[in-house]
Amino acid sequence: MPEPLLTSIVAGSTAAVFQTTVSYPFEFLKTGLQLHRALPGAPPFEMMHQVKTYFAGCAALNVGTLLKTATRFTTFDSACQLLRDPESGSSMLSGPRLLAAGVITGFMESLLVIPFENIKTTMVENALRSQNPGLEKSTSEARPRFHASKPAKLHSRQKWFLHYESHPSSNFFTTIQEMYRTRGVRGFGQAAVCTIIRQTSNSAVRFTTYTSLKQLISPNKPLNEYYAFALGLVSSCAVVAVTQPIDVIKTRMQSKYSYFNYKNSLNCAYRIFVEEGVPMFWKGWAPRLMKVGLSGGVSFGVFQYVENLMNSVAKPKSMDHD
Repeated sequence: MPEPLLTSIVAGSTAAVFQTTVSYPFEFLKTGLQLHRALPGAPPFEMMHQVKTYFAGCAALNVGTLLKTATRFTTFDSACQLLRDPESGSSMLSGPRLLAAGVITGFMESLLVIPFENIKTTMVENALRSQNPGLEKSTSEARPRFHASKPAKLHSRQKWFLHYESHPSSNFFTTIQEMYRTRGVRGFGQAAVCTIIRQTSNSAVRFTTYTSLKQLISPNKPLNEYYAFALGLVSSCAVVAVTQPIDVIKTRMQSKYSYFNYKNSLNCAYRIFVEEGVPMFWKGWAPRLMKVGLSGGVSFGVFQYVENLMNSVAKPKSMDHD
């Protein structure tokens, strides 16, 4: 593996784990707000919880983030090499080529994060149920069902579902077990299309914005970490502005109750529009903006700092070798 690419992976992974852990409480609140169905008579979403509750699902997201980050920088680097202009020979991309590199990167990321996004969402739901056991019951007793009613004799998955309703899982491995017992393998692939669209859009907007600004500000030399943080923050704000509605639909479709509430993603979008109104598509935008803005700024800032540090260490060795 080329040393610059290895440097990118190490720097990106270090930044990703750090920013995911620091910003995770915002992710928890964003997910909880999006899962909360704003139906008549439903209790308001409770924002205050025990400190440990705000980190429910953090382990799942960190595992997915590590895999995503390794794929992000290797894929983006390979895509840039593949899409560079053969006539000019320049490694700098612009316009449609830069956008295409971001789309390719987002698609590859999404294939890895889908299972971990589902695990995270289930862990958040379970944590909220533990804090307020009557929450889902109060909003779901009269909900319509779009699938044929089951026989009177409960299937083993239904028995497990009722068991975990009373005893929700509280950690990474038991949540995986719960999902497999109650939903099977399909439980890890819920909202796959929405996740691919969301992740592809995220990367396309983020990398296009960040790289364009980086080429404008410092086209011929590496950025310092402060500029990288600022550009990461700006690019993350663009991500939230463009992709928030699909993020809401994705979260709803990843819910353990989505099978009872929605036929598919289009039906989910329609029911949100009819029953809860257009503003619901932007529910959770504030904590997501805080999370994505902080994570994007820290991720690009720490990445640039570690990359500059590793390059400065490698440079004297290269000179000694010469």
